[in-house]
Amino acid sequence: MEQILLDTNFVSVLFDSRRLNFEAVQARAQAFTEHDLVYLSAIVLAELRYGMEAAQRAGQDVIHIRHTLEQAATYPLAQVGRHTAEVYGDVKARLADHYLDLTRRPPRWIENWQDRASSQMLQVDENDLWIVAQAVERDYLLLTSDQRLADRFRPAIAELRVEVV
Repeated sequence: MEQILLDTNFVSVLFDSRRLNFEAVQARAQAFTEHDLVYLSAIVLAELRYGMEAAQRAGQDVIHIRHTLEQAATYPLAQVGRHTAEVYGDVKARLADHYLDLTRRPPRWIENWQDRASSQMLQVDENDLWIVAQAVERDYLLLTSDQRLADRFRPAIAELRVEVV
């Protein structure tokens, strides 16, 4: 039995056959066993909802996003709670310790953080951080289609179990 947390990128591809890695994501989802417990982060619902609202306001067709939201809502929800907040603080501090020169005041927004070794932007956002915190808090396997997420978090958060599809 595996406990699995689905990331926004994975869910977005899972229900959209137009995406490049649709078949790989579908195959991974079909490999879930009846004993696996598969959860959707509450953060994923928020991101999908935002995507739908933004697209709708821009006059775009939102049928595929609405379909994704409906299908995603069939999974049990992993909520954000007090313990998630504690892990979030720890994960963010370890990311800062790993990537930033802490002798200087780090930028407030994680989106503006740069790797002290390469000066490259980390390209991590707060929602990624919350989802990773949920996975670490509950020892879930995090399924994502975002290689960058795995590359940024793995070196700093050794206990993160993440699979990129």
